[in-house]
Amino acid sequence: MTVLIAGGTGFIGLNLAERLLRDGHTVVLMDRSPPRPAAAAAFDRLPGRWHFVQTDVTSAVEVRQVFASHPIDRVFYGAAVTSGAQREREHPEQVMAVNVLGLAHVLKSAASTGVSRLINISSGSAYGNGGLASFGASGPLDEDRTRPLPSSLYSVSKFASEGVCRRYAALSGMDAFSVRLSTIFGPWELDSGRRDTLSGPMQAAQLALRGETAIVPRLDSKDWTYSRDVADALVALMNVREHRFDLYNISAERTCSLLDLMQVLAGHFPGFSARLAEPGEASNIVLHGDEDRLPMSSRRLRIDIGYSLGSDIEPSVNDYVEWIKAHQDYWI
Repeated sequence: MTVLIAGGTGFIGLNLAERLLRDGHTVVLMDRSPPRPAAAAAFDRLPGRWHFVQTDVTSAVEVRQVFASHPIDRVFYGAAVTSGAQREREHPEQVMAVNVLGLAHVLKSAASTGVSRLINISSGSAYGNGGLASFGASGPLDEDRTRPLPSSLYSVSKFASEGVCRRYAALSGMDAFSVRLSTIFGPWELDSGRRDTLSGPMQAAQLALRGETAIVPRLDSKDWTYSRDVADALVALMNVREHRFDLYNISAERTCSLLDLMQVLAGHFPGFSARLAEPGEASNIVLHGDEDRLPMSSRRLRIDIGYSLGSDIEPSVNDYVEWIKAHQDYWI
């Protein structure tokens, strides 16, 4: 099977590509920048075949050329600008062009070339303020009961992408649906300039490699979900014969703090430690906001396709450490 990943050299795209290549598929990575040499070398050792096609997803012409050049069976749309407030203020058009317009171009080309299934990779940020306890939400958040109240431009764009995907599926008859990813950490994350909100675990891992102390501004509580588990869930959705819904949460469901996660990390890096910042002390970990979204429910995923994500944080961190030690050059 040939699978196209729009945003294929991004954080989630690389995890997904790695899993697909392990399964022996042919993967087309469509992105503006090629994978780093460490990722390319790792992928070359896997059973499947991969191709990189430099593409601007905001260009309908370039997107059409990719579909005309490759016999695509399935598509994942993971191209995204994960924006912070400064980028949203200075370049709002960039956020909307990649996160929404690019999806429209890919949907149109996929439908016109007979692609059998397209999965739009959205985000739990689509819940926006509707996922916060201070706005009256109660967890776990689910696709039916929880009302999204997107607030940032990024969350607005992700919520809009779900609507675009749903509508185009109805118009074209193509099997297209969306997933909302939880708070993700794991291999292949990179400060590429397209993501303004790097995960706490990645920030901690870089401090651990230097033998420094991580200072956290507050005690968080998030449904931290491992990127390789996310890739497994996405492939399960790609392969399932039938599905009932057009939107699925993908989350480990349980919550833990970054400090909990870093305690496991510290067991592998003796010079590393982590603690909360003292009053008035500057932190060196950014948690992106003063309040954490409530955990998401993956009940639909379990009921509809029988897939559950791993809930124990320790094996995930241990696997992450193995990847870090094997690919330290990835962050250089």
